[in-house]
Amino acid sequence: MLLSAAGLTRGRPCTTHHRARPDLAEQGGVLKTARVVDDGDLVTAGGITSGLDLALWLVRRELGAETATSVEAMLEYEARGTVWAPAAPPRQ
Repeated sequence: MLLSAAGLTRGRPCTTHHRARPDLAEQGGVLKTARVVDDGDLVTAGGITSGLDLALWLVRRELGAETATSVEAMLEYEARGTVWAPAAPPRQ
């Protein structure tokens, strides 16, 4: 919601905690049903554990699947749920 207050989500795909979704939409965000929404230079997550999924997605996007899997093992947490991203595949 801080990103939204700064105007950064207006007209862009995004997500937030389920209780704040109406506020985000009212402020012009284009809501996607996903735990993580990656719109290139704007990446948002839906809630507390979705923040872990966001971090793991960024590791996967920037450093590759093998590194992300290693980080998951270290954290003893498996990323879950949907990541929404444009059609272009992440960098591996």
